[in-house]
Amino acid sequence: VSVSAAVLAVTAQDNSADVKAKIDNAMSAAPRFVAEDATILDNAMDANGKFVVLRAGTNGWTCFPDDPTTPMNNPACYDEVWMKWIHAAMAGEDPSLTITKPGFSYMLQGDDAASNSIPFATEPAEGEKRMASGPHIMILFPPSVDLSGVTTDEHSSYWVMWAGTPYQHIMILTSDMDMADMPGMGS
Repeated sequence: VSVSAAVLAVTAQDNSADVKAKIDNAMSAAPRFVAEDATILDNAMDANGKFVVLRAGTNGWTCFPDDPTTPMNNPACYDEVWMKWIHAAMAGEDPSLTITKPGFSYMLQGDDAASNSIPFATEPAEGEKRMASGPHIMILFPPSVDLSGVTTDEHSSYWVMWAGTPYQHIMILTSDMDMADMPGMGS
């Protein structure tokens, strides 16, 4: 069973302005050629632990609207490799074991994280600030690909996030954005 088939277990029947706004926001995460035919999932889950489907798609991409629990507007679109990775991470499994080929994701509105080194941290470590990134793509690689030669400096145009963990991936900025200018963020 593919991840897409498992995720599509529930479809939102609500065509309200709220659902339309979530779909529009989710689509802003990726180029139109990806977003227009992507499945759009809500951040909310149903009683069975499946993401609620806001709109079914046909191209193998899955997009989510902004996560309202974070400070930035951060919609995201993921290919099938990333979705397998996400489901493994959510299940408490080593997501790197699901990666057999590169996976791609778009976050063209940017994102923030509590830590560039501690996966899924909710607060920055003592002496650190929240990390913000401008519009970017993310690339997963199979564990056999050595990323140790890539910088971990989030102020670079590309870097490894969560290096040395099963969650490591490459972040590549798609625009010049001085993160020191972001409210509450910076170097």
